Amino acid sequence: MAQVTVLKQPVAAADPAAEVDALVNQAEHAFNLYQNFTQAQVDHITHAVVAAARAHAKDLAFLAWKETGRGNAEDKAIKNIYASQYIWNAIKTTKTVGKISEDPANGLTQYAEPLGILAGITPVTNPTSTVIFKAILALKTRNAIIFGLHPQAQQCGSAAVKIMEDAATAAGAPAGLIQCIAHPSIEASSALMNHDRVALVLATGGPGMVKAAYSTGKPALGVGPGNAPAYIEKTADIAAAVQDILLSKSFDNSMICASENSIVVDRSIYPAVKAAFQAGGAYFVPDQEVAKLTAAVIDPQRRTVRGPVAGQSAEKIAKLAGLTVPKGTKLLIAKLDGIGKNFLLSGEKLCPVLSLYLANDHASAFDLCQSLLHYGGLGHTAAIHTTDQTVIDAFGEAMPACRILVNSPASLGGIGGLFNRLTPSLTLGTGSYGKNSISHNLTVMDLLNIKTVARATRHPNALIGELRDLIHEN
Repeated sequence: MAQVTVLKQPVAAADPAAEVDALVNQAEHAFNLYQNFTQAQVDHITHAVVAAARAHAKDLAFLAWKETGRGNAEDKAIKNIYASQYIWNAIKTTKTVGKISEDPANGLTQYAEPLGILAGITPVTNPTSTVIFKAILALKTRNAIIFGLHPQAQQCGSAAVKIMEDAATAAGAPAGLIQCIAHPSIEASSALMNHDRVALVLATGGPGMVKAAYSTGKPALGVGPGNAPAYIEKTADIAAAVQDILLSKSFDNSMICASENSIVVDRSIYPAVKAAFQAGGAYFVPDQEVAKLTAAVIDPQRRTVRGPVAGQSAEKIAKLAGLTVPKGTKLLIAKLDGIGKNFLLSGEKLCPVLSLYLANDHASAFDLCQSLLHYGGLGHTAAIHTTDQTVIDAFGEAMPACRILVNSPASLGGIGGLFNRLTPSLTLGTGSYGKNSISHNLTVMDLLNIKTVARATRHPNALIGELRDLIHEN
């Protein structure tokens, strides 16, 4: 394992606003210097940071797992590799400095300019991969970024920041482009997001934090919660569909917000689907024990997953709920008869627990999926497993979700670039459905101001003459 620097657990700063102000001053100085760098220099620096993050993917993953107690280190390492190398592969040829496009036929030329200092708010669910992703996008677009790390992931997050900042300066970048608040608190994060010299807030976290980001009075790119349904339609390849869902829902113990939270199954194929899940390591919770599982997983006051349960294994969750399950159980599945506040397990769970619904036909299946999205997942992700193109078309048109995934794992499909051609990203917009400002996967173009020079394509006198002729005709 490579050596990384782990900072001691910080205590709250006496003056969070003063700490943030000092960080902003350093970032502003670095940002001003960085504006003189060419595209080649920017790409060189960004690639150096990518290489450093990739080299430390395993040890950062271990730190994240050890500090947060969520997910598993191997899958977190995969996410770190994705956040560095896969993201870089997707953006490395994108022009982000100076003239980025020219259309002589229409007289249009576009120039890219950075936004300024970004505030990067990161979650406990993906603490190092999100830091890596946002830092790489910031560097590629000539922005500076200051992170407000989740207090429960401060050590692993700050280690990631140090690795990338050191790599950037070693490659020739001005010091201060990548920083983080050393003393995390709600007050410090608020001071960062509301600082008058912060240009934009990149918020990944709970609904409260995202709402706070959008209330700063400045541009914000936040993501909404996911409560993705997956419809297994009667023509689906059952073995493939079940394998996809098992992979997706068990990956890092379901810490990716695009992962399936419920499955809707056509009644006619349910026996075969159930058998396939059981063969793959899923445990179907008896009806009389669903209430015990619900109580263990969901906080009844917040109606969301309990903090200590998020990212835990199926076996550990079963033990917490007082359930006896076979050794090696990967997934817990509970059949529900309704959706909403009276069926709390129907919401987002962020752990390897699925709710199950049976559908009599396409119409009832669509209604169930729509209702699930309306219960905490609007705009995020919906999945379908089918071989009927007509059903795919109808599902895509009907679902209020910005990512409609066909015959693929939802968690790894939603982030893009692995099972499909969606833009690779770890920030997934939910559009106006989920009260977000974007409905796509965030990428470098979202962190740039694009200036367009428009040349005249016709003489103004000719246009005025045409308009006068129209007036006289009337």
